[in-house]
Amino acid sequence: MKQAAWLFAAMFAAGSAHAQAPRDSLYIVTYVTGPAWDQNKLPQDQGFFKEHSSRLSQLRKEGTIKFGARYADKGIIVVAAANKEKAKELVNADQAVINKLFIADVQKLNIFYDGCLEKVK
Repeated sequence: MKQAAWLFAAMFAAGSAHAQAPRDSLYIVTYVTGPAWDQNKLPQDQGFFKEHSSRLSQLRKEGTIKFGARYADKGIIVVAAANKEKAKELVNADQAVINKLFIADVQKLNIFYDGCLEKVK
């Protein structure tokens, strides 16, 4: 009985510690085309677009980008970062942002509903 009580207490403590562990700090980045965007060119023909794609690919492989999407004339990514300043550093290191192909806005993402995103096949 004493052993069972100890086991229950250990499981409760482990569960409580896990529940209190901080979640990733998530930030949503919204991209719109900037002043360097040439309306007469396809996206892949824009200056710094290839570097932008490579940068996003690198961040995806590292697990920093949690997901990305496009809607209307905007693109978004959700990134994990220690704080907003670190998220901005990640985004502002992109050559397409530096060279004004895209304007990026970084905001804290406060999740109020956990769900599941699955890629449509």
